[in-house]
Amino acid sequence: MNQFFAASTFRAILQIIVLSFFQAMPFLTFAQDNAVDWLNKNARELTTDSLSADHELSFLSEEIKNKTIVGLGEASHGTQEFYFQKRRIIKYLVSRENFRIIAFESPVNYIEPVNRYVQTGQGNLKDILGTMALYNTSEIFKLFEWLKMYNETQSGNDKVKVVGFDDEGYWSDPFTRDEFMAGDFIKAQDGTKQKSILWSHNLHLAKDTTMAQYKAMGCHLKKHYGADYYAVGFDTYSGSVSVLNNGQFESHDFQGKENTLSATFSKVKFPAFFIDFREVPKPMINTANTITNLLSNWQEPKPLPIIPGLDFDAMIFIRNTTASRMNE
Repeated sequence: MNQFFAASTFRAILQIIVLSFFQAMPFLTFAQDNAVDWLNKNARELTTDSLSADHELSFLSEEIKNKTIVGLGEASHGTQEFYFQKRRIIKYLVSRENFRIIAFESPVNYIEPVNRYVQTGQGNLKDILGTMALYNTSEIFKLFEWLKMYNETQSGNDKVKVVGFDDEGYWSDPFTRDEFMAGDFIKAQDGTKQKSILWSHNLHLAKDTTMAQYKAMGCHLKKHYGADYYAVGFDTYSGSVSVLNNGQFESHDFQGKENTLSATFSKVKFPAFFIDFREVPKPMINTANTITNLLSNWQEPKPLPIIPGLDFDAMIFIRNTTASRMNE
């Protein structure tokens, strides 16, 4: 399955164009020391080894107050710690904030068996995940197992649904693909009126055009839902990542680039943290800089530009990350 290779050639060309453009402008309008100091004062440390620390995520209730859609991004499709943190957040939002739809960057026909499993217990989850390429990980297996157990305590519309919003027919056309993904999600969302969580790459969830240099899915969602859409980007600076090679997981080491927002984040006192870009003062607001971007077929990291507070409402950063593991 080639879904995670979608538009990789286009992205590579786009990244060269975008980075060449931004090299002509100042990335930082503030001293890095001031930025790190502000981050140290405002960032919320996240645990990296426990799912039980719900109290640590209690701040999310205020962050997403009155939000009906929460987007959870990722700098790669092959990072274990991203999946771990997203699993924690999803459990919190489902059990504490009544979110009832989890929408994946995956075609409907791959996700329908997952939804049937979490709703009814029908099927073999290991076999189902075997069709889902880089989503076939132990972290996602555990998430779906938890959702099934949670649904056993619910009935009717209170059960959590898992849906897909991607389409294989548009993988070679990123412009149409993102427009389609947004339209498909909006149609489903407006029909259910339930609170939803989006699981996708940062590139698709960014609320403005800085990152993709075109109107990605998040841009369409912002236009349609306004302040009801809350986007969280995920970033890292060094470690290892899983990519696909002939359908198999393959691990590669990587190191982030200097003079990037990711490099600034790496100097914060916490190894993993959440930062709300809507807080004041905002030394990084309206300032373009780049974060780590890792493709699903191995290439050296190609940072992509964002404007904190414009493209993402918040960011989760994990300094050192490890490659996701195929579920066995």
